[in-house]
Amino acid sequence: MFTKITKCIILSLIALTPLTAQPWNYDFGDSSRSWSSGVTTTFMPIPPSGTARLRVGTGGGSFNLENQLIPFGSETYFRIAAPTGGSVNKFSVYDYPGGKCFTINFRIRFGSNTGLTTANSGIFSFLIGDGASFSDNNVLSGTNIFAGLRFTFSSGGIITTNVRNGSNWVSTGIPANPVSQLQDYIVEIYGNNSTSEKTYIYETGYTVGANKWDLWVNGTLIGDELTKGQLSNDANIDSWMIYGETSTGNVANIFLDDFYYHNDIAGTPLPVSMGSFELNVINRSALLSWNTLSEINNSGFVVERCMLEGNRETEWINAGFVRGYGTTNEPRVYSFEDAGLKAGRFKYRLKQVDYNGNFEYFTPANIQYAEIFKPAEFFMGQNYPNPSNPVTTIDYQVPFESMVNLTVYDVTGRSVKELVNAFQSADYYSVTFDGSDLATGVYFYRIHGTAGKQAFSKTIKMMLIK
Repeated sequence: MFTKITKCIILSLIALTPLTAQPWNYDFGDSSRSWSSGVTTTFMPIPPSGTARLRVGTGGGSFNLENQLIPFGSETYFRIAAPTGGSVNKFSVYDYPGGKCFTINFRIRFGSNTGLTTANSGIFSFLIGDGASFSDNNVLSGTNIFAGLRFTFSSGGIITTNVRNGSNWVSTGIPANPVSQLQDYIVEIYGNNSTSEKTYIYETGYTVGANKWDLWVNGTLIGDELTKGQLSNDANIDSWMIYGETSTGNVANIFLDDFYYHNDIAGTPLPVSMGSFELNVINRSALLSWNTLSEINNSGFVVERCMLEGNRETEWINAGFVRGYGTTNEPRVYSFEDAGLKAGRFKYRLKQVDYNGNFEYFTPANIQYAEIFKPAEFFMGQNYPNPSNPVTTIDYQVPFESMVNLTVYDVTGRSVKELVNAFQSADYYSVTFDGSDLATGVYFYRIHGTAGKQAFSKTIKMMLIK
């Protein structure tokens, strides 16, 4: 059924302070290290909820946190090398606050240990459910599994994909070979183990039936109303696992990053996977640049700005909008210039908005603020536009606290309009001149400032055409 409203699964992982709020993200930080023997629950960054466990079996293989040895994900990603023979290697996150529905998504790539060449043997599975299989060293117990994906490596870069149906791995219900090696994919699962149909929004509405799950790859629904595994109907789901096996020479590797998880059917998919964010200052402009790794239903970004007064933030205001790319699995680069700022310190954040009106804030923790320094000297610029018809703008800057007067004169030297006559602090200013009540012709505007024995003055010609 294609007029559906999608199911319950989305997962994202980020190294944050442990908490139990839902939904949560889990990524792998920015450090690099490896684990190649035995069991550990302390090697991985602490997930927001539950326990992260690694198990290396007797067939070798390894777990590796790597920081951009290949361009993949954001900062550190997670690479797993499968074991040989009948042994299994497990990476699991288990016993987090569960639910009868879930949403999970993650970024994945298949290949050799470099991620740049193919591997010809090995199996990796993604499994989600509840039970001892997620926290022991044994082969999986089918009764613990609600949903599963199995990826089998073969020559030529081919990946054969199967889904868990009852106690069996089957190829029915999904396209033949929906993924391959050396390509990046976003996998999303909406799972419903409850007794009633659930809905979700994925650009348009979808449903997922009781005891069914939906599978999305790169924004395309490739598995609709898939039959679940053997986990009991209406049972809670609180664990998931990556399970590697049967790789001759440990050649099969998968790369993982950007996990997102919700213990219910998420109303909408996670719209954007963010990459880097940079902030630079040139003269009176703050230059923002950022990139996304993937986007779903992304209308764009509202750039918001506040000012810092000591340690206090003023109210956040809308500085502008940058249109998004909708749905894409390709990295995208964005930029925004916030020009003409006054002196001060400014913070920025991005408000990502999807086409359904949902939004999420991104505030880069590593960027403190943009600082615009007070002007070092007096300046007044040519009005713009010039000629004016009949409204124009005049920019000027005051280098010290001063009584400032800015007046417009006609060619005879008669004052026709006083624009400024006030005490002003050192800063950057703009003033508007409206000549709608004056005749076409040449005019002059003159600024004069005084502070004690210091003074400045300047006069500039302008043209008014009506």
